[in-house]
Amino acid sequence: MEEKQYTASDIQTLEGMEHVRLRPQLYFEDCFKENNLNSLVFGSLCHAIDEYFDDNCTEIIINAEKNSLNVKYNAGMSLEKSWDLTKAECIMTKIGACSNEKKHLEVGDEFCRVGMAIINTVSEKCELKTSWNKQKGYFIFEKGKIVFKEISETNILEDSTTISFEISKDIFEDSVFELNDLQLKLNSLKERLPNLEIKFNQ
Repeated sequence: MEEKQYTASDIQTLEGMEHVRLRPQLYFEDCFKENNLNSLVFGSLCHAIDEYFDDNCTEIIINAEKNSLNVKYNAGMSLEKSWDLTKAECIMTKIGACSNEKKHLEVGDEFCRVGMAIINTVSEKCELKTSWNKQKGYFIFEKGKIVFKEISETNILEDSTTISFEISKDIFEDSVFELNDLQLKLNSLKERLPNLEIKFNQ
């Protein structure tokens, strides 16, 4: 059997987060094994639950339908600059930033196994709106890349964050959120975090 000879021209360099979209099974094993998108919900709650343990977040509202996910909670995502990006942008675009920004390691271990940046990368579009420390930020991402951002001062005193994901059908095909199973898993989470109000709108 003739052995294939590899040359420099055979080496494929993947830019940015391309590898996530090309090999999603490596990152979303639960989605492909269970044939639904439910595990993405719990990955998207990591920042909210981290803030819950600091008594900053008391309510999460989740809307999931087909391949669309919206998560809203009453804690802000930091708009403090970390190098050239805000911490919010780092969480949404840099692998590892999600868990690195965690103040509570147990949250990172359980809810950041995938990470917000990875979920963002497999979304055709994602919008992040946050109010934090008398600032508001509005970001739009396409396939994990920032295409729009606006940060301004605000008189709003209550911190909050809303994240909307449109999960890629090219990657997950006909997989959608399985609402009955998701409700059961959220009920289990409520029992573990009794002071956190979790609302699930079906």
